[in-house]
This record gives sequence, C-alpha cells and structure tokens, in this order.
Amino acid sequence: MIRRIHGREIREWAEKVGLSLSDDEALEFLDLTGRMLDNLDLVESLATPAAPLLEAVRSLKPRPSKSEDPYNAIIQGCEVKASDRGLLSGMRIGLKDNMAVAGIPMTCGSRLLEGYVPKSDCVVAERLLQAGGKIVAKLNMDDFAFSAGGETSHFGAVTNPYDITRTASGSSSGPAAALHYDSIDLTFGTDQGGSIRLPASWCGVLGLKPTFGLVPYTGIASIDVTYDNVGPLARTVETLALGLTAVAGRHSSDPRQHADILSNDYVDVVSRAPDDLRGVTIGVLLEGFNAEHATNAPPGTRQTMEATREVVERVQEMGATVKPISIPDHSISGSVKLAALAEGYAATFHAFGNSYHQDAAYWEDFGMALGKGMSAFSDDLHPTVKSAMILGNYLRERYFGSFYARARNWAPTLREAYDRALSEVDLIVMPTATHYAHKLAPGASLAETVWRSWTCNANTAAANISGHPALSMPAGEADGLPVGVMIVGTTFGDADLLSFARTYEQANGWLPLG
Repeated sequence: MIRRIHGREIREWAEKVGLSLSDDEALEFLDLTGRMLDNLDLVESLATPAAPLLEAVRSLKPRPSKSEDPYNAIIQGCEVKASDRGLLSGMRIGLKDNMAVAGIPMTCGSRLLEGYVPKSDCVVAERLLQAGGKIVAKLNMDDFAFSAGGETSHFGAVTNPYDITRTASGSSSGPAAALHYDSIDLTFGTDQGGSIRLPASWCGVLGLKPTFGLVPYTGIASIDVTYDNVGPLARTVETLALGLTAVAGRHSSDPRQHADILSNDYVDVVSRAPDDLRGVTIGVLLEGFNAEHATNAPPGTRQTMEATREVVERVQEMGATVKPISIPDHSISGSVKLAALAEGYAATFHAFGNSYHQDAAYWEDFGMALGKGMSAFSDDLHPTVKSAMILGNYLRERYFGSFYARARNWAPTLREAYDRALSEVDLIVMPTATHYAHKLAPGASLAETVWRSWTCNANTAAANISGHPALSMPAGEADGLPVGVMIVGTTFGDADLLSFARTYEQANGWLPLG
C-alpha cells in the first residue's frame, strides 16, 4: 500500500513545485490526493512482466588482488556463460560496471548502488552470451560515468598501463586498461562525450563509438537518451569487428533506435580490407588542432598534435589523398555538450535513471536502488557528479529548460556540417584526446580535480552531438605514451572506419611498441 500524504505535508509537497496553498485548499488537496492514491494502490499491485532470462552459468569471483589487477581496472570478477558456440566462442569479455548482468553486482563506480544486483541482462550482455562469449569481469569506471579523468571511482583511480603515475582517462577507464591483461580479450564501454575513445587513446587500444542507435542501450545506466552510446574496445581491429557484429542491430526495447538501423557483417568487412589506401580521401580537421594554440594548454598537447600529423603523413604514404577541411562549429561542440549533458544528467537522476515519455523498457529495480542510494549516500558522490547536478538543476530552474532545448536544437546544425564535409571526403581525422595522459593528482583541490577531468575532450563531443561514428586508433606515440588518432565517418559508415583501421594496422601496427 502506498504511503499517504499526511497533515501539513501537503503544503510541503506543494511548495516543492512552487505552489502555495490556503488552509482550505490544503484540506481539499489532502482529500484529493488521498483519493488518487487509493487508485494507485492498484498500480502498486501489478506484476511487471519480466523478459525471459537467458539460461547461463552465473558465478561471482573474488575481486582480484593488486598483483592480479595492477591498474585497478576490475571491480568484480565473475563467470557468466551461456554457450560454447558462436561468433565469440572462447572470447573473454569485460563490461563497464554500468551494464547490467543478472546476478552480478553493479556499482556504476559509485557507493550509491552498494548491494545492488540486477535481475536481468542488458541487451548487449545477452547478445554477447548468445554469441558464445564469456563475461569474466565488471570493470571500473568514473563515478556514474560523469568524468573523463579516470580518477573519480568510489573504488579508486584506474592507472595508465604505460605509466602507473598517470590516469587511464574515463569514464570507461577499466575497459581500456583491462585490455592490457592476458585474461581479457574484448571489453565494452559507454560514450556520452568521449568516454570510450578517450581512455582508448590514453591506454593505447582501439575504441569505437558507433553510430548513435546502432547498438541497443537497454539495461545500461543512462546519462541522457539523446547521447547514450555503447561500443567495443579491443587490441586488434579484428576483435573490435567481432564485438560490434555480435551486438549491433535493432531491439524493440530501445527508443534510441529507429527502424532503419543499418548494421553490417563487420568481420567480413575487415577480412576484405585493402592493402593500401589508394582511392581514399582523408579530411584533416583544422579545428581538431585548436588546442595546440590554447593558453595554458596541458602538458602533452603539442606532442599529441605532432604525433597525429605524423600519422597523417603515414596515411598519405599509403596512397590516401589528404586535404585540410574546416568545420567551424566543431569548436563549440564541447560547450554545447556541457549545456545539454549537465541538465540532462540532473534530469536523469531526478527520474532515478529512467527517462519519462519513452516507449521503452523501464528499469524498475535500478530506479529503486538509485533512489535509496541517493537518500543514503548522496554526499559520497564525487565532486564531478555533484557539480553537474548543481549546474543542471540551476539551468533547469533558472532558465526553465531553455538551455537544454537550445543545445539539442543546435544538434542538426552540427550534423549537417559534418555531413557536408563527409560528402567531400571519406573520413575525417584529428587527435582523439587533445593531450596525452595526465599525472594522478590526489592532492588537487576540488575545483581543480573537476576541471582537469575535462581538459582532454574538446574533439570527442562533436560525434556525440551529431551521432556520427568515431574510432580512436592507437596510431601515435609521444614521450613513450600512447596518442590516439580519431577517424569520423558517415552515419552508419562504421564499416568504413573498421576497414580503414585494419588497412592501417596491417601496414604499421599500433603504438607504443612493446
């Protein structure tokens, strides 16, 4: 039975939505809400139809020791397996810990979800299991995925495999760093502003943000349904293609997808990749190098730009036509993303992880866990999350949602600008992160900690706004650290990115070596 509103509480609830009630009105509304809640008792008694759970072996493993997990990439070991046969047979897979796997605890890198165990699998996990893959780990991530710094997890920072005094970036920090373990072959992360591509760049692995909607997001903790993306990270293009082939395609539960989703056999595409790049035209995005000229650019910015230019030269040597292009709107995409994501993020928290007004599969048990966690542990959220919630609520209540509306209304402008550029070139190239991995800074001030978590992502936000696919390749190196080079393709042109990367990989391999 739903708890009723009592006595003077009716005034308190009215004031929360900006209403003041007279004594007579308070009595009337108290009676009205009581009658309404009588009806809602029926709703509370309804049984939620549960999707059939895939039959699988599901077991927990101890959290690895420091010697077994030197980069702090793993939150929970597990073994979830449904089949020995399929595209991913024998492949050991790690999932970012905002992705539901039934029977396996899920934390979102936060104390708020302490004790939460999902009842169902996210669609990605289900498809991986159906394809013969074995899920062996839930992977560390920034607190509720709202940081690119790799330092905000309740379980501690994820360190960089090439220098453990530096971070792995984020928010999919664990999925990138864990690929340096022999026990994990393929990982999946999420990307609302660069959170797959940035840690891939800093950790020297491949990371793909697919075309928006190509891979279903159902059963994964959302930041904003207009920005949510899930995609694979891997050490080789072949493995990346296997992962994408297994999970791509329409699923009726996800409102982010449309009926005209164009998936592909990416494994076949990669197997047929040409030996050179003759006939391919690459556009070098001038605005993608703007960070080089910024005042107080972080360490590694100049070296990152130089390393990317060296990759462009190698591409040209392989037969590609290279030409400079300009998309002026790219330069403001980071600010637009911040305006939308802060407000959208706050709204998602207010809705306890479920978005209203969607014809979708709603996640009841997650909403209850998040709500209870917010009541008990909200002060334990990392300052990056708190700052986003404060800003988002301020924008919503002071400007009545107009900033979010303006940011989302601008998205077609950027999409059209990218489409125009891609009508003249096959792919667009730029640095993924605008500087290489920064040092851990446990003694930094609150404001510095928050701000430095966003210094690297000026180039990644645009593809989240426009929806185009973007792939970070570990093609560059500077001062012994990886430098990711990002290629962006046409909508549902994910296969072109993989084919290009495979051709480059076969000719040059990936850096750093060793």
